[in-house]
Amino acid sequence: MMKKTAAKLLGLILTSTLFLSACGNQANTPETTAVPAAETKKDVIMVSEVFHNLLYLPLYVAKEKGFLEQNRIELSAINAAGSGPTALASVISGESTFSFHGPEHVAFAKAKGGDARSLSILSGSAPVWAVAKTGSSISSPEDFKGKTIVTGLAPTSSNSLLRKLFADHNIDLEKDVTITEVQNGSELGTLLAGKADIAVVYEPQLDQGLLQGLEIVYDFTKDYPDFAFATLNTSSKVIKENPDLVKRMVSSLELALDYIHSDPEGTKEVAKKEFPNLDAAIVENAVQRMIDSKVYPEDGTLTETAFQTAIDMQKFIGNLKTDVKYEDMVDTSFMP
Repeated sequence: MMKKTAAKLLGLILTSTLFLSACGNQANTPETTAVPAAETKKDVIMVSEVFHNLLYLPLYVAKEKGFLEQNRIELSAINAAGSGPTALASVISGESTFSFHGPEHVAFAKAKGGDARSLSILSGSAPVWAVAKTGSSISSPEDFKGKTIVTGLAPTSSNSLLRKLFADHNIDLEKDVTITEVQNGSELGTLLAGKADIAVVYEPQLDQGLLQGLEIVYDFTKDYPDFAFATLNTSSKVIKENPDLVKRMVSSLELALDYIHSDPEGTKEVAKKEFPNLDAAIVENAVQRMIDSKVYPEDGTLTETAFQTAIDMQKFIGNLKTDVKYEDMVDTSFMP
């Protein structure tokens, strides 16, 4: 990690030195060598995310801390598409240049004739937690038996992870538990209203619940330390026509991941600025938890095992009927 970060910083320093040197020569000598236009041109692009949330914090850090600007990228807009398929469709149509969602959507698009690739990870692990009221005495999957569990509407990942947990522990969905599905984001309200015993949530819902006296009864990040949860994606057309832009975008996000781990306090400030309507303490706690849980990876390389874990989950819930090949869906050649 330290060697990789040092190499990136050295590259940035050398680039800045060359640029400043060129500027100095222009100021002091009548004859100068012009910087090629291709090396100074800024790309102004739109990107699409599923919805504005902490899973995509590396993107917001890259924008706020100037890593995109260093790599000659300007965001005209960050479009909240509402779903993974819609975000990727925006890329395939040419409206957006990059999209942020799970790599499974690249596989879904491929099955329908779309041609895209996943490039790197923004958030890994499985950032999902189960919470209950303090004193519930729930400490294992078996303790979920006889309980009512509220989760987001299928096929959201929290719902899928819960069902996979039960399948792995031979817990019968019809006989042993009651699952209540609600609109994503309203799980806590159902639990606090006494209509469920356990809620399965993402951040920042988790820390909102903890501040209201709830406790964590299951941590899915421990089950899935190598899971491609949210990835950077683009079309094969963009890769073919503008590979330099792709490389610069990947590099920007890698620098953001390095920053997140080297300066957690600075990262929290970015997050609070990005989500001003959330309580500052909740944002700070959520970001720290996601750093500690390695939800934000130290290295954004999309490995075959992380990709396959995401694909296997989709096969389990029935969204994918056949295997897909890592090399057909992922392009890691742009990693610094």
